[in-house]
Amino acid sequence: MVFGVSLIPAGVEDAWRFVLLGSVSAMLFSMAKSGFGGSVGLLGVAVMIYACGGSDRSVDLATGIMLPMLIAADYVAVIGWWRKWNTRAVGLLLGGAVLGVGLGWLAILAARSLDVDEKHNLANALMMACVGLIAIGFVVLEIVRARRGRPIPFRPVLWQGTAMGAVAGVTSTFAHAAGPVAAMYMLPQRMHKSRYVASMAVFFWIVNQAKLVPYYFLDRIRWDTLGATVLLLPAIAAGAALGIFLHRRVGARRFNAIIYGLLLLAGADLTARGVRAVIAAW
Repeated sequence: MVFGVSLIPAGVEDAWRFVLLGSVSAMLFSMAKSGFGGSVGLLGVAVMIYACGGSDRSVDLATGIMLPMLIAADYVAVIGWWRKWNTRAVGLLLGGAVLGVGLGWLAILAARSLDVDEKHNLANALMMACVGLIAIGFVVLEIVRARRGRPIPFRPVLWQGTAMGAVAGVTSTFAHAAGPVAAMYMLPQRMHKSRYVASMAVFFWIVNQAKLVPYYFLDRIRWDTLGATVLLLPAIAAGAALGIFLHRRVGARRFNAIIYGLLLLAGADLTARGVRAVIAAW
């Protein structure tokens, strides 16, 4: 307990599993935000769902726990990559991203209204399947992109940035799963790797704070979920430091290959769990 707030949120099925897997999750997304192995952030979402129990009921809890930690990691990343971002690339995304956060909020409310009983949660089941499918799709796209070689750099215009920003806002609001969407927009622009990492960091620094409003009204942000942020802060700090170190000194190719394999397995598992939960909730 810290100031009367439990560090293990209500609804967590196994405290020790939460501490172990939650710390792994915190380190993974903090590493990604600090510049090493960008795909590990999405794996961190999957690991946090497992940390909270692995059922469709775990999605609300996992996403609520993650948002304050993501914002804490965002601040570390933005400070670490201060003013190295591509202002134009980020600016083109922001209008659509704010709209997407609002649309994601409405979509979650609409899905919740379809719940038929307290035992099954259609909104969470759909989000679990969504995270799984995005994970699988990202790995497939990365394989295709690698086989295509080095294309001409992409220079987006306003409508393209707005459209991608809206998709990123929706998927981020659903389950913090906008990393692959933002990467599909940023990577083809062929920025220097530091500029790319800084641009991703400042974009999510803004978007994640915009999500605080819908998450509060969706009851994802609570005192007990904030306690988990305090508990996992050391893992966030360790992941950020490790990410910056590895970004500057280690090639990420082999590391990413391992992460893609894990991401593919987690994506398949979450998709199967989500589909089963959707059928049960329907």
